[in-house]
Amino acid sequence: MLDAGEVYHDLATLVRAKARKNGERPAFRFDRRTLTYQDLDAATDRVAANFAIAGVGRADRVALFLLNGPEFVLAWFGLAKLGAVVVPLNTGLKGEILRYELADAEPKGLVIDRRLWSAYAPFRGGLQIGTEWLVDPVPDGTAAPSEPRTWSELEAPRAAVATPELTGGDPAAILYTSGTTGPPKGAVIPHEKYLRTPQEIGARSRLTPESVLFSALPLFHCNAQEMTALTALEFDLTAAFEERFHATTFWETAASYGATHVSLLIAMINVLFKQPERPTDRTHQVRTALTAGTTRAVWPEFERRFGLSILELYGMTECGCTTLMNPPDRVRVGSVGTPLGFVEADVVDDDDRPVGPDVRGELVVRPNAPYTMFLGYRNQPEKTVESWRNLWFHTGDFVTRDSDGYYYFVDRKKDVIRRRGENLAPYDVESVLNRHPAVFEAVVIGVPSPLGEEDVKAFVLLKPGETASAEDLFRFCVEHLPFFMVPRYLEFLSEIPKTANQKAQRYVLRQRTGGQQYDRETLGIALRRP
Repeated sequence: MLDAGEVYHDLATLVRAKARKNGERPAFRFDRRTLTYQDLDAATDRVAANFAIAGVGRADRVALFLLNGPEFVLAWFGLAKLGAVVVPLNTGLKGEILRYELADAEPKGLVIDRRLWSAYAPFRGGLQIGTEWLVDPVPDGTAAPSEPRTWSELEAPRAAVATPELTGGDPAAILYTSGTTGPPKGAVIPHEKYLRTPQEIGARSRLTPESVLFSALPLFHCNAQEMTALTALEFDLTAAFEERFHATTFWETAASYGATHVSLLIAMINVLFKQPERPTDRTHQVRTALTAGTTRAVWPEFERRFGLSILELYGMTECGCTTLMNPPDRVRVGSVGTPLGFVEADVVDDDDRPVGPDVRGELVVRPNAPYTMFLGYRNQPEKTVESWRNLWFHTGDFVTRDSDGYYYFVDRKKDVIRRRGENLAPYDVESVLNRHPAVFEAVVIGVPSPLGEEDVKAFVLLKPGETASAEDLFRFCVEHLPFFMVPRYLEFLSEIPKTANQKAQRYVLRQRTGGQQYDRETLGIALRRP
């Protein structure tokens, strides 16, 4: 097992030290370009100098509206060398949410992919962004916007500029988390958190000197940043990225990069598992999948089919993209593992009192080392205080913990459905529906009930070429679910709305109207009560 060796406290020092150590070893691989460790250091010196000429300095914010590509990492680490703060934006954003995040961040500059320009253009004039740089990775002949500078200007030769003295507590990024009861919150991420989490991830990831980490998750998200990019740098390895997740070619792309480790979220796991079996399922070098959301039922079958081992984990932007993780030599199927070394965790009730083993409660965490969690929410001090109630950060997730200290994810607290006095986890209903041979993916929400509280509604996407009626699926649920979990309503979809992280957008489904909804009671399908 590798270790991270010398410990660094800021991203600029990390990049420079690793370039001296690793030289021409590949650091990042994209389909358009490979960056060695020396390339990364030299190119980010140029980018930093050109940002500085444009007036960007310490603590200034620069937004990145970019798909996965070399420009993202060069801008990210170039800004770190100035002590500036990167603001990665979700590439799926548009309209008011995109406008809100840009207005809230007040960036001094914006680096934007041409393919995302149309989402930004409608409110460009109302934002006071100093300088725009346009990345044009796939020229298509369309007319360029009149004013932005080009990416090539950011990589133009310049003398390196001095990096200010940074500490682990200096802000390195603002990562926006999705709003639930209000607008999105900008979590301020310090340098130390960016570095400590990958050290812990790598220590549990079964790394060797030949390991190659591969991800198709977006670099605007902490998962790809910390679990793949920074873990590779900390452990002197290579990180490879696909621009977007493609389920039909995922294993072939992983094989082309020589990947040994991949990072997967629940939607990706389910989609990959639902693909028709093919020879390339095992003709790759991947031996470890770092996953979040693997069900007990799918876990062993996924390992068998794809010839790898799963390391399940849990995390979130504020407290580390990985906060809990299975120890590599003591994996428990179904568990998200035990706390990493920088964090203390507990399970509490609604009054913040600890609960006993195997009792459901909210997961709360706090750091046991300085600056290893977020610094607070930008411009929302009241939300920062609220999240840290009684000196614990409240994750908003229900979990249980067994007597050996392993944690088990139940569901998002806000997504739990209250039906006839029972609290239902959508995850449990979805897991059953996803086992139906005709179902590609199911998403479950709570909808208002005429009897009070909520009823269960399932949205179902069928596999291509497969057929199943609402009656078929209701009867399947009656057979395999407790009576109080069986959906009352069902609606078929041709597409599940997703975030760029491949998570189902439940709020979009809650707002949906006009679809063909099937009512189990109208169809006369009775529940089997004990």
